[in-house]
Amino acid sequence: MRRLIDRDLLTALLLFCIGAVFWVSPSADSKDWAFPRLATYLILGFGVALVVRVALAAMVKRLPDIMRWTAADRVALIDVFVFLAIVVVYLLVMHGLGFWPASVIMLSLLSIYLTLEKTRRNLMLAVVVPIGTCIAAYLIFTHVFYVPFPKGSWWEVS
Repeated sequence: MRRLIDRDLLTALLLFCIGAVFWVSPSADSKDWAFPRLATYLILGFGVALVVRVALAAMVKRLPDIMRWTAADRVALIDVFVFLAIVVVYLLVMHGLGFWPASVIMLSLLSIYLTLEKTRRNLMLAVVVPIGTCIAAYLIFTHVFYVPFPKGSWWEVS
């Protein structure tokens, strides 16, 4: 087992990285930047609070909560990378295929991959539930909230 860094310090560093990525320059309209800026300040505030917590714990000489790398973590890391790969492919394919067909495919693939017991019934549920969810979301967003969604560029006839 390798010893890693204190959990709170690692979380603070991650929050600082996320805050740095989303530190955007605001536009002239306050509606465009109020929520993203507030969310960024909140993330950075949590990061500062965690760093202060680690510093106070070091002054009191409390043992740090050191993360340890186990075999189960390796399996979880593979799951995270597969999930990330499916989402990246979804983002690349969504423009051409369209939002709803790409969403059905992505959610179905993720559900199938994350199903622990791959029985016939569970695999059918892993396909039917995302289809039903996307149909319900489509009806709600297009007929209740009137949200326009772009059509796929691969389906357009020139």
